[in-house]
Amino acid sequence: MSDLVLLNPGPAGTSPAVRAAMLRGDLCHREPEFADLLGRLRASVARCLGVADTHETVLVTGSGTAAMETAVIGSVRAGRKLLVVDNGVYGARLLSMAEAHGIETVVVRAPWTAPVDPGAIAERLRSDGRIDAVACVHHETTTGMLNPIAEIGAIVRDHEAVFLVDAISSTAIESPGLAEAGADIVCGTANKGLHGIPGVSFLLLSTAKGADRVDAAPRRSVYLDPGAQLAAQRAGDIPFTPAVQTCYALDEAITEYETAGGYEARVGLYRERAAVVRAGFARLGLPVLIEAPHRANSVTALELPTGVTYPALHDELKRRGYVIYAGQGRLSRTHFRIATMGEIPMPRLVDLEGALEESVRHLAKARGE
Repeated sequence: MSDLVLLNPGPAGTSPAVRAAMLRGDLCHREPEFADLLGRLRASVARCLGVADTHETVLVTGSGTAAMETAVIGSVRAGRKLLVVDNGVYGARLLSMAEAHGIETVVVRAPWTAPVDPGAIAERLRSDGRIDAVACVHHETTTGMLNPIAEIGAIVRDHEAVFLVDAISSTAIESPGLAEAGADIVCGTANKGLHGIPGVSFLLLSTAKGADRVDAAPRRSVYLDPGAQLAAQRAGDIPFTPAVQTCYALDEAITEYETAGGYEARVGLYRERAAVVRAGFARLGLPVLIEAPHRANSVTALELPTGVTYPALHDELKRRGYVIYAGQGRLSRTHFRIATMGEIPMPRLVDLEGALEESVRHLAKARGE
């Protein structure tokens, strides 16, 4: 099983050094050594994503969804509204989180295959003075589509509202990055583009608006209270038991990231991977769901070949050393997804085309074609 290449959008593959970092030893999180690690990570996460001068980091113990929920509940003051962009499963998740915490919402919807129109957001902000925050997923992993967060950020910047960006699947993968987005509250994860271990996520809070906003928002959770987390971490502490070993792994992953050239090099790697696999998809005649200008660098949603079901294709590819991912929601019967996140040897991506071709041919033969 160790030779399997994970082509699912998380958990993503990791390097031997990152996995080995989890064996550094046990450490009590109330000891000064963990305070040093916490401070180092708070600085390095913001630095490696290009926002060290404008944002500060809050670590969250949990998956990216934990960071999403922490961001949502900390973005809206009492009696105000959250505008949510919904054009995929993860936009809908932001909406469901707000509703679960009793936050009043305004929804701007777009088709799953189309980026949201920033003008629609501008109109809602003009017409409703109670909108306190705008929440948008950057890379909608449902379809492998990018929303125009830089354009949205420019609109929100002129309003009292804060801009919340779910960058979980775009962190260190897409350009323009967070520095150009104008986001006040960003949620991200140690895994995916940073190539750490799942289990630690983070918020990036802008010093202009974001940090003040999470302080001003009412306390809607005990564990996921961003204001309490921010205050404790500024003091070198953390309110609850963190995933210490996963923090070690993130520390190592960031070292590898910066040694390899940092943000520009990592984005370049993902662009190269996308070009390699998509050229193969084109040669195989597999239609890509999203139009080229709006495609993310790390996820491609593809139409299933005629007569091929996802479970059958998944199992054939797994026998050949690849784990793929199903379409979500209404796309579950018609599409599958290929993600190129994490540590993946380039030769295995080059060989994916042949494995796909063999799998489809084998399934056709089994059907008697």
